[in-house]
Amino acid sequence: MKSNRFIRYLLAVLTLFPLLLTAKEISFSRITEGLASNFVSSVTQTEDGFIWVGTKNGLQRYDGMRFRRLLSLGLPGLPVDQLLIAQKSKSLLVRMEHKFFLLNTHTNKTQEIAIDKYSKDFQNYQIRLVQQGQHIFLILHGVDILLLNESKNKFESSKSIIDFPSNWEPTWLQYDQKGIFWISGKQGMGYFDTKKRSFFTNSNLSSLKNINRFFIDSKSRFYIHTKIRHSNGQIYLADANFQRKKIIPSAPNSDSNYHDFYDCFEYDHTVWTYGVDIFNLFDEDKKEFIQFYDRKNMDYGIQITTVSQVFKDRDNNLWVATDNGLYIMSVIGDHVRNIVTSTIFHKAAITALTSFGSDRILVSSWGEKLTAFKYDTALHINHEPAINSLIYKGQPPQDGSFRHIWAMEYDPKRGNIWVGCKDGRLIIFNTKTKKSQFLVPKVFEGQSIRHITIDNGGQLWFGTDNGKIVRTSNSGFALLADLKSAISCIRPGEGNKIWIGTRGSGVFELDGGSGKILKNYKSGNHGLSTSKIQDIEFIGNRFLAIAGYSGLDILNLSNGHIMQYNINNGLPQNMITALVTDNEGLLWMSTTAGICRFDPNKKEFHSFNKQHGLINTSNIVNLPMRGIKLESGKIAFSSDKVILIFDPSKFNNSNSAPKKLHITDFKLFDNYLSVDSLIKVGGVTLENWQNYFSIFYSPLSYNDRDNLKYYYRLEGSENSWILSDPRLGVRVAALSPGKYVFMIRSENQEGKFSAITRLPITIKPAFYQTWWFFSMIILLILLGIFILHRYRLRRLLEVHRLREKVARDLHDDVGSTLTSIHILSEVAKKDLSDEYHVVQSYLDRIGANSSQMMQAMDDIVWSIKPDNDLLQKIAARMREHAALILDPLKIQYIFKADDSIRNIKLDMEQRRNLFLIYKEALNNISKYAEATLVDIHIGAAASHIELIIKDNGKGFDSNKQQSGNGLFNMNQRSEALGAELKISSSTGVGTSISLIMKI
Repeated sequence: MKSNRFIRYLLAVLTLFPLLLTAKEISFSRITEGLASNFVSSVTQTEDGFIWVGTKNGLQRYDGMRFRRLLSLGLPGLPVDQLLIAQKSKSLLVRMEHKFFLLNTHTNKTQEIAIDKYSKDFQNYQIRLVQQGQHIFLILHGVDILLLNESKNKFESSKSIIDFPSNWEPTWLQYDQKGIFWISGKQGMGYFDTKKRSFFTNSNLSSLKNINRFFIDSKSRFYIHTKIRHSNGQIYLADANFQRKKIIPSAPNSDSNYHDFYDCFEYDHTVWTYGVDIFNLFDEDKKEFIQFYDRKNMDYGIQITTVSQVFKDRDNNLWVATDNGLYIMSVIGDHVRNIVTSTIFHKAAITALTSFGSDRILVSSWGEKLTAFKYDTALHINHEPAINSLIYKGQPPQDGSFRHIWAMEYDPKRGNIWVGCKDGRLIIFNTKTKKSQFLVPKVFEGQSIRHITIDNGGQLWFGTDNGKIVRTSNSGFALLADLKSAISCIRPGEGNKIWIGTRGSGVFELDGGSGKILKNYKSGNHGLSTSKIQDIEFIGNRFLAIAGYSGLDILNLSNGHIMQYNINNGLPQNMITALVTDNEGLLWMSTTAGICRFDPNKKEFHSFNKQHGLINTSNIVNLPMRGIKLESGKIAFSSDKVILIFDPSKFNNSNSAPKKLHITDFKLFDNYLSVDSLIKVGGVTLENWQNYFSIFYSPLSYNDRDNLKYYYRLEGSENSWILSDPRLGVRVAALSPGKYVFMIRSENQEGKFSAITRLPITIKPAFYQTWWFFSMIILLILLGIFILHRYRLRRLLEVHRLREKVARDLHDDVGSTLTSIHILSEVAKKDLSDEYHVVQSYLDRIGANSSQMMQAMDDIVWSIKPDNDLLQKIAARMREHAALILDPLKIQYIFKADDSIRNIKLDMEQRRNLFLIYKEALNNISKYAEATLVDIHIGAAASHIELIIKDNGKGFDSNKQQSGNGLFNMNQRSEALGAELKISSSTGVGTSISLIMKI
């Protein structure tokens, strides 16, 4: 039995051993989405902030959001072995097997680098690039060291920079803090003094042979790897003078029968070594390399065989290139610790935590009893399993329920540890007497004790599985309430009030003296998000935070108002399992998305992840289910297998705004445009058909990029900022021609915005949308109108001339002929005697007809003649005709023509029909009306001409059908004019004729 306890104790110590030695919390975040190959060989960062990754499947660029594989760079289809930055040109130096290229990452132009002197048998050499200061060296292992000459674009020997004996067979070099190049070789160690321009070695330096690699740390200590063929080799630790040397152990992967050292890396005074089947951290106390991660636990470690490189970027992130993808290694420091309890509690889950004194935490389990951990200000953890034996000394041997613990509480005033167990069992351990009481109080009725707390007066409160609330009393235990629902948590409030969360009935406020229920908060209208409560926690004395699986509720204790938070208004995930308030009044909570913090004053949430040392929740095993604030002010959360302890004050809000975003890619259809070129010329100018493009952006910072919100706005198209996902970018389609400005910015969880990044975009109009095209169209239209106008004028002039000619010919030829006929008929009548009365009647008829024809011909000539198109001329003609017809009959008439007709023109047909209607009306008056007065009026309005003729004759019945052609002709001519003819008459009253003609 004792031997088993010793083995368990030893396993527990071994579990925590790396933490005790390193005093550092280290976590890994794996980045594989979009990676061309999981076999990553190299990582570097260019001055613009991009991370460049070399893999077995080529070269990729990473901006923190996505990988982009750059094609058509002039690089061969070979694996990328090394990446470095040439200091002079800032170009990317790419080694692909035994080929070297300088890539200008702004222009994507590539130049191959030549090899001086060894080009013939170069493929047979083992090579490695090493960057030291401003220089890049090419080591031909055991043969030579060449220097990159960027001006000549070649690797060449340079005795002025570095020199060594011809038989030295160099294997590695490093530049130390004193300006000396140390060079290892198969003969040992030596150095080249750049000031004295000479090489030195001695017996101490040459005491170690077959040196493969070495590394000089910030303390000027040498880590030297010696190796002969087909062996793992050994690592020596030597001082600066090589006077003290010792072999230091390493810890390769346990299942490996071969390992190889690639290099060492130092960060924050900690040295790592890496290679094939080895990734170790140097323990300063033991002076040996140790494995600092768990290969089987992917939440806290990494599962790899080979580490090819460890690289530090400008934000102090550590990138690890492995054969299982790319990782960011976060060295957290002394304010976070994760303790895995698998070897302590085995398969048993953690059930409760309680603060035990100022520097201890007590941890219980379901079936494996409990244990304790001691910690200091730097969170060095010491396991103290002995307390388990002390507490369980004297346990009833036949009662296994005491091993299954649900709840614990420490009473510092009396020095008692209260342990609530399965089936109503209770343990009271006094830390002063080191004795335990094992009780089975009847008040619990065999129900498991799920929660224990101590109130402000020192009384202990217990909550059970079936909802009973029990409190200690002078006589033992007293049942104060039965809430009929499993108790999840109990919190003492101000005065004598007790607040209780239940698994199905919401939150209760009880009177601590009588147990009377004062209030019950449940889900529903204006109530809680859920009645299934996981935890409750006071935020000062004003608010009560309530956690459930549906979000976070904040109860205002003064007015009873409840504010609900969920994923729609800032909460990372709706499911909350535990709440803890820190000393600054900030609320920390565990969710299915990990640990987050709520600022009740700013009403802001801040999420934390593995890079902060706060593990991401990936499954139920590492989902924190309980949390407490320790007496030291630190906070502890625990899942089933892991305890997380951290100092919340080290996670204070940053007062600085996020970094300005960078536009990383501009994709036009399926082609990428050079962003550097676009920025250099001041923006993007596209043709009208090039209006579908995507813009990608990133902060080019690899720390809190996932805790930022990203917004964009396309000025000229959108007036508001639109939330965006930088992994998807911003896609723009069917953009109209015009000038736009694409703007992006980010917002951190404290509500601070970054500076705005702008990219002007111009979409050219199509040729048919340009001003010159519109001007040309207008000119063509005007020209067409002008030509049509000229043609119309020409036609009008031709018609005018024709009408003049016809009128003149009719007047001169036909008119003169009719006049001659009329005159001859009159002469003939005078010469005939009276007996030729028949002939004389014929001559009368000829004279009358010729006279009528002369009159008709005169009307035709008048209507044809263009000079008479004005309505004013028509009115004058009407006046003459009225005088001709009415004066001989002694009929008085009034003729009135308004001035409004002065400039109105009618065409020939309109003029003729209007005059003939007028003439027919006067003819009827003269023949049939027996009138003594005729009133004639002609006038014009804006849209019509009106002719009115009235007489005071005998009239006629207009309702009777009238025979004769006169009225019929008048109606026909008015229809031809598109005019409205109205004739109103009655017997003995006279007649009125009205003609309204549109103009």
